[in-house]
Amino acid sequence: MMGSTLPRWVEDGEKYACVGLAVKFEGSLPPGNITANLSVLAGSKFNVPANWREWLGSVRTGEVEDCNLLLLSKRASSAPDVLDAEDQKLQQQVWNFYIGLLLASIFAPAHKPVMLTGSRRNGEIDLRQQQDFDSPIPCIFRRYSPVVPDDIRLAAHLGENLETIATTPITGGHWRLFRTLQVYIEARTTSQTVDQIHQYCRCIDGLILPAAGKTKQQFKSRSELFIGSGHHDLMGELYDIRSAVEHLHENRYLEYFDRALRLELARKVAIVEYIARTALARVVGDSSLWLHFGNTPALEKFWALTQAEQRTIWGNPIDPLAAIAGFDPQYIHNGLLGGPTH
Repeated sequence: MMGSTLPRWVEDGEKYACVGLAVKFEGSLPPGNITANLSVLAGSKFNVPANWREWLGSVRTGEVEDCNLLLLSKRASSAPDVLDAEDQKLQQQVWNFYIGLLLASIFAPAHKPVMLTGSRRNGEIDLRQQQDFDSPIPCIFRRYSPVVPDDIRLAAHLGENLETIATTPITGGHWRLFRTLQVYIEARTTSQTVDQIHQYCRCIDGLILPAAGKTKQQFKSRSELFIGSGHHDLMGELYDIRSAVEHLHENRYLEYFDRALRLELARKVAIVEYIARTALARVVGDSSLWLHFGNTPALEKFWALTQAEQRTIWGNPIDPLAAIAGFDPQYIHNGLLGGPTH
């Protein structure tokens, strides 16, 4: 149950699902609904019920109780004691909220994120299910980037849209978009820099649909829609790393420790992640884009339009170099780069 000093966040007869995160949170966000189905508790602690402490173990219990940000979905239920489709719905809603936060922020929690499911009966909040997620990897030069209220609001909007996309009848479906999102989610938990670059480049591929035999060329040209002109060399270098990983040639970057090369890899990870994340967030956040980016036939039609037509639909590009503001190599020790620590 929650600490007694907190406002009551779930009523008798309500079921809940929440994702708990131990993060650096800055700003003020009052408890309560952000959207119709999603709310948040910042600075809150979840006290694990006694009957779960032994099952989780003392270390994991401490980590769960260390969570200070709870993403929450809840609903009144006629059967709060029963785990059923209502619980699955709440879990999906809060999972979408979590995906939204991944698209809104480069946060990295101190411990594995946890999903908790339960209900309140006779004044007591119980825990019925617990599930851990793989933890997002910290950015090398922004180890624990803070989560701020605007990130939460954007995450809730994106989470609600993800639920809507899944039930919206889009011609051709939305498999490709959701597959690209899955690649992005997995990339956030990948520790090796070259593997991160490989996966984030795949996310961009998922949105630009490069033609066979023209993949590198179109990776550079079509990504202009997202980041503007003047970055062909950068995108070509990123694609070369992607190709090296694809063909098991990572030895070019990893076999011997070269500090300058490892720093450049870290810099490129930040840039390509930012491109992939902001592009996916824009697609999910703007319902007018779902028809163009949901599936392969839709993408073929979109990329057959003139550049002017594409720009009108997409909007203004981002500056990809904004991702490396504050990049200062002197504060990055060799151990973070996979090199010797002495």
